[in-house]
Amino acid sequence: MRFKEGRRVRITLSIAALLAAVLLSAYLARDKLAFFYLSKIGYRWRYPLDNSSSAVIEADERRRVLRPTFADLPYADKSPFEKLDLYLPADQRRPAPVVIWIHGGGFQVGDKRSMPRRDFGPPPKLLGPGGPFQIQVPDVGALTAKGYAVVSLNYRPIYKTGEHIYKAAIAGFEDGKSAVRFLRANAGKYNLDPNKFAVWGNSAGGYMAAMLGVTGDQATMFDDPASPYAGISSAVQAVVVWYGSVDAEFLSPDIRMVHYIPTTKTFPPFLIANGEADPNVSASSARNLHEALVKAGANSTLTLIPGAGHEDPAFMATQMKPTFTFLDKAFGR
Repeated sequence: MRFKEGRRVRITLSIAALLAAVLLSAYLARDKLAFFYLSKIGYRWRYPLDNSSSAVIEADERRRVLRPTFADLPYADKSPFEKLDLYLPADQRRPAPVVIWIHGGGFQVGDKRSMPRRDFGPPPKLLGPGGPFQIQVPDVGALTAKGYAVVSLNYRPIYKTGEHIYKAAIAGFEDGKSAVRFLRANAGKYNLDPNKFAVWGNSAGGYMAAMLGVTGDQATMFDDPASPYAGISSAVQAVVVWYGSVDAEFLSPDIRMVHYIPTTKTFPPFLIANGEADPNVSASSARNLHEALVKAGANSTLTLIPGAGHEDPAFMATQMKPTFTFLDKAFGR
């Protein structure tokens, strides 16, 4: 009888210890778990994370994540996703050049909060062309320390699996242009240099950045005539494309960059980087965009990373410094 009683006590204590360990692990990882599940809920219900909520701010402070100077600034009113975060440099003695970061995600997922995080850890095991990926992002702290204002952009993620990308791409391009116009119209308010705007994106965000680069000086279907900033220029002065040179014959001409390049009058400089082993956005697509730009008289630089795939950690490891150098040169710094 005593043996059975003792065994029952040991089992109870073991279960209690295991439960306590699970709860402790969950508590220590609460910020990561909250971001993961809130992200999943946001994607499922098509609603973005609230980067200005007290819970998110407290979590960022615990993890020492760099907070935006201004969070969740609305640049349009068609969707709750049409918001941006703005990080300003400490030195405000002169208007700051602007770097607008556009996240990837196939026009389906992604969030502007992916940029300032620090706890990257080892990359996940790749299961196929669809990931999972370790999102490659700019070093926002290093950029603001160099005197840049940095924007992290959300846009409408309306693509649904099985649909043609046409509708989602147009919505993304329209949002990108609306954001540029909003920032330029409010440059005085935020002490930004309206003549020094760069766009930098990865994957679908790189596709958006490239399209903004080739259509800034011409009217397109991506211009929103109802916008209060419709008369403001959407031109950018530098473009960085990380594995986003999306182009294929099956795409409608309206969403192909090569359709607009012949009518572009003024090109910003382009920096294109792609993995040679990327199964989603091929090296040949990056090469085609680069060659089309050069043929049209644009200043374009192409870097192909041997063995690198999509969202490959090689980008943050090898391409950050060249990109900073490119931006400094483009803006005469």
